[in-house]
Amino acid sequence: MAEKEIMTLDEYVEWPQEYINSGRFDNDEIDYKLIMGRKLKEARKAVRAGDSNWTALVKRGLANNLVEWRAATVLFRWFKLNPVDALDAMQALWAEDDTPILDRIRDFIPHVPEDPDHPTNFRGPGTRMRLISALLMALDPLKYPPFKTTEFNNAYEITGQDGPLPGSDAADMYEYALEFLDELIERAAALGFARPCNRLEAQSVVWSYRFPERFVSDLPDAAE
Repeated sequence: MAEKEIMTLDEYVEWPQEYINSGRFDNDEIDYKLIMGRKLKEARKAVRAGDSNWTALVKRGLANNLVEWRAATVLFRWFKLNPVDALDAMQALWAEDDTPILDRIRDFIPHVPEDPDHPTNFRGPGTRMRLISALLMALDPLKYPPFKTTEFNNAYEITGQDGPLPGSDAADMYEYALEFLDELIERAAALGFARPCNRLEAQSVVWSYRFPERFVSDLPDAAE
């Protein structure tokens, strides 16, 4: 079977435009993420204040299919068994200072202990970054959208991007994804399209390609 046909970045942002402008795009891909971001912002306030209900609010904010439940289980177990360290680490991740986002990610990961019964639940960089990206939505979901390895790797393949270097850590993977989203925004603007105009919208375009039938009927596919 031949390799999948490559799209240009211009084609990648152009083909979903009818879907984006239909209103279904917001309903399918945007609205629930903004709701999740608002819940996590509320949790962030509790974490920063050290309120006693901070763990419950974080759990409520993460109650979404954006988060892989096995990794979330590891996180919540840590909250329960070592709440002091967990609160300190969460306060650092959600601090209101100029600490670069990649440093926050790398500083946070070592604090989360592996599940002794299921040690792979928070081991892989993609698994880690999927959970941490959800937490970062508390800072600003328009700037720090959700991440999932499968969807982004598909986007890189479709558009002929190299993707992160082999051996990249979670922060490197996220940085590459954010740069890719910024490029999609730039290409959309250059073509005269109003959207995607922020990283959350660009990320939602990436995830829309899970269901390309929503917006285009002639998506390039592998040749027979």
